[in-house]
Amino acid sequence: MQQLAGRVAVVTGAGSGIGRVASERLAARGCHLALVDVSPGGIEDTAELVRRAGVTASTHVADVSDADRMGELPAEVLASHGAVHVLVNNAGVTSAGAFADERLEDVRWMVGVNMWGVVHGCHAFLPTLLEQDEAHIVNVSSMTGLLGLPHNATYALTKGAVKSFTEGLRGELITTNVGVSTIFPGTHRTNITSSARGAEGERIARLGASRMSALMPPPSRVAKAIVRAIEKDKPRMVVGPDARVLDLAARLAPGRTGLVGRATSRLSAH
Repeated sequence: MQQLAGRVAVVTGAGSGIGRVASERLAARGCHLALVDVSPGGIEDTAELVRRAGVTASTHVADVSDADRMGELPAEVLASHGAVHVLVNNAGVTSAGAFADERLEDVRWMVGVNMWGVVHGCHAFLPTLLEQDEAHIVNVSSMTGLLGLPHNATYALTKGAVKSFTEGLRGELITTNVGVSTIFPGTHRTNITSSARGAEGERIARLGASRMSALMPPPSRVAKAIVRAIEKDKPRMVVGPDARVLDLAARLAPGRTGLVGRATSRLSAH
């Protein structure tokens, strides 16, 4: 996109973490925001922050896994802002532990948010985006979308799906006014682990709340990559040293995750 000033961006998962910081960065570019999250309190706090930049912000409570609710959002955003130029599908959840120990209800929960949430967002907003003079879609995957990691198989399932879906969608829309980008963040300091499920969910939730989380890089780097992808129409952005290592490993040794599996199996046994 040539410029973001005066444009309208929809950001899912905007109540905290990457979604909140990305909203702030878009607001700093002069972009108006439609903030979407399942938590009403979180998006109200984000709205207060972005309004300090002098832009307008609307809040929309929605579970991205709910197709009917997501289908209602374009009309709500248009009623509040009159247009939609940017869609950032960022909402996500996680789990940890061996797939053999996963409950199918937790797998469905993660697929619903991480994969169907992206599909619902794109399907609902694409007709409106195609009507604009220029527009952009950003789908947030993960470094596990580049290389599936043991004890994260279900999470990798969803983020790998986001990667392939977004690449296909970019190809379909390449001759239109809508750009499409995939973001592959590594480990960053967010609260995604607080709601983690799976056999190791409680353990990584404690880790996310511990002092060790302070050693993780802030989500501002991912927010910067999201804005750059929109402004420069980047097809993909890999963010963080761990994500870059996995990207390289996926290219040089695809599918060879046995060594990582042995290490994570030893860790989970303690």
